[in-house]
Amino acid sequence: MSVRVRFAPSPTGFLHVGGARTALFNWLFARHHGGAMVLRVEDTDVARERPEYREAITKAFEWLGIDFDEGPGKGGPFGPYTQRERIPMYQAKARELLDRELVYPCFCTPKDEDATAQDDEPEQSNAARCQCRYLSAPERAEKSRALQGEVPALRFAVDQSRSYAVDDMVRGHVVYPPGQVEDFIITKQGLQPLYNFAAVIDDHAMEITHVIRGEEHLANTPKQNVLYDAFGWAPPAYAHIPIILNMEGKKLSKRDGATSVADFQRLGYLPEALLNFIALLGWSPGDDREIMSRQDLIAAFDINPKRVQKSGAKFDTEKLAWMNGEYLKKAPLDELVEGTRVILALQPDAATLRTGRAHVAAVCDLLRERAKTLAELVEANRFFFEPGSIVPDPEAVTKRAGTPEAFERLALVRERLEAAQTWDVATLETAIRGLADERAGKAGEYIHPLRVAVTGHAVSPGIFQTLVVLGREVSLLRVAEFLDHREALSA
Repeated sequence: MSVRVRFAPSPTGFLHVGGARTALFNWLFARHHGGAMVLRVEDTDVARERPEYREAITKAFEWLGIDFDEGPGKGGPFGPYTQRERIPMYQAKARELLDRELVYPCFCTPKDEDATAQDDEPEQSNAARCQCRYLSAPERAEKSRALQGEVPALRFAVDQSRSYAVDDMVRGHVVYPPGQVEDFIITKQGLQPLYNFAAVIDDHAMEITHVIRGEEHLANTPKQNVLYDAFGWAPPAYAHIPIILNMEGKKLSKRDGATSVADFQRLGYLPEALLNFIALLGWSPGDDREIMSRQDLIAAFDINPKRVQKSGAKFDTEKLAWMNGEYLKKAPLDELVEGTRVILALQPDAATLRTGRAHVAAVCDLLRERAKTLAELVEANRFFFEPGSIVPDPEAVTKRAGTPEAFERLALVRERLEAAQTWDVATLETAIRGLADERAGKAGEYIHPLRVAVTGHAVSPGIFQTLVVLGREVSLLRVAEFLDHREALSA
């Protein structure tokens, strides 16, 4: 049997890291077993769907490098791959169940009930109160007339006398006692499908062999299995992976900061780092490896109780930053340049910044060992991207460059820099250290005010490398302006 898995997002928001982790687990499972990865868009919630969300989800997957073998725009033998195009199929299957008297009309469910409610919580209380199952034929006919020919909601008649079981690749054999699986809505009024019903129809039609999804869907599984039994179909294998938590053990939310893939992209994380990190949220390779390439993950990935934990997986942003820093050190320079230029383009003063490819490449090459993210690289080192003048940090001036002696030394440094025949690290370092030796001083006494003048900070990357990356013109301009504004700066 060839493995077939799917990821089925609703285009009602940006791709959350939880959704990305679910998609990644499916993708790794498919690639490990030589199977197919299917994208199916659950777009029946017209009120909340936005074209920009669908586009954002597509771009997030492209950025992460998660590809699909079948789906919208890709095609495949089991299309269409959007639920809106599959509604006639759902309606035909709903009518089949109605004809077989396995479902009954329900008149107590609001017409505007959320079509994409994936946990059915809004209607469970209705199920407990609902008496529609016990209406007589005349009573049903009377209530139907009030709908003016529109088909009422349909609720599946679950056998309440028996227990139901789910066999899960992570959680084992899970039993639901009699009465715990309530009658559930399969279609809203007008034969509009709800999640549990549409998912079963689609998974069977697309020959999905394994359903890998978040643990919040575990409660849906016995309902879906009831539908599989009703149609005489074999259910897929299930794997319910742990929920993602913040470091306090609560469900990860927007209050915890970045939560979407787009957020992390804007913050300057590399796709390979985020992919590596979320792969380890709830899954282990069976050893102590933490830095794993895409191919390492594919080779090691499988789902069983030894590899996938049942308890929630904590999203440690500090660990992600560390991991991203490791990837920054070894990533292709072109990738760092592209990511940094994207972040620079988002700056309010983007039009005035130095964003040329060669210059950004020089900055990235210098700073890749120091930064944890590309956003940090930009924010902590904006002096590299400012086109000319800067405003030095007053504290840095006071600490390193605010005395008359410091200004005198900087003036001497300026002369040596102007006299430099070539603008390279060796030449500049020889010139400044030679100046210090000639005047029987310490090199730091000359380097510190120079650093403040050209970077605006008391601490920076190596000053001679910094001068080379900034270039002769910008470096000399900043030294000159610092000296010209001596009184204001030392005040």
